[in-house]
Amino acid sequence: MKIILSALLIFFSITGHAQIAAKPVTNAELKFVGNWAGPMVATVFIDEKNQHSFSTALEVVDMQDSLMFNFTYTDAAGKQLIEKYPLRIYDNGDKLSFDSTQFEITDIHRKGPRLIIYAEREGYDNNRRVEWQDIFIIGPGILNITRDQVSRYDRFFN
Repeated sequence: MKIILSALLIFFSITGHAQIAAKPVTNAELKFVGNWAGPMVATVFIDEKNQHSFSTALEVVDMQDSLMFNFTYTDAAGKQLIEKYPLRIYDNGDKLSFDSTQFEITDIHRKGPRLIIYAEREGYDNNRRVEWQDIFIIGPGILNITRDQVSRYDRFFN
C-alpha cells in the first residue's frame, strides 16, 4: 500500500510540475521583438531541379495582436517582391499561425527573457507525409526562426 501511495504522490508531483512549466504562450510575449528591419542571411530555395539564392531584407512590425514579417527580395527575373506573413499565437496558446500555415505548439521553454517555441505541422515531402518543425527563439534583441523536417515518414499511406 505504501508503494502505491508513494507512486501516486510522485506521479501527481511530476504532472503538477509539468503543468506549471507548460504555461501557455501569449501574443504579449512576442512584444520582445518590437519593430525591426535589416538584411537576412541569404535565403536558399531548392526546387525540383535547381537551387536558388536570394538576398532578402526583413522588416518585422509589431502589430497589436501579432508580429508582421515583411520579406522583400528580388526574384530570378529581376522583379522586386514583398511577401507578408503574420506570426500570431491563438488565444488558448496551443497553436500559432505563421507562413500562411497553422502549427501546433508542442513545447515551450523560457530562459530568462528569452522564449523558445517548438511548433509542428503535418506536410508533404516528395509526395510522402512528414512532420515539419519550426523553432522560434524570441527575446530582447533576438529573433531566430529555424525550419526543419522531422524524419517521421508515414509508411502506411504512401
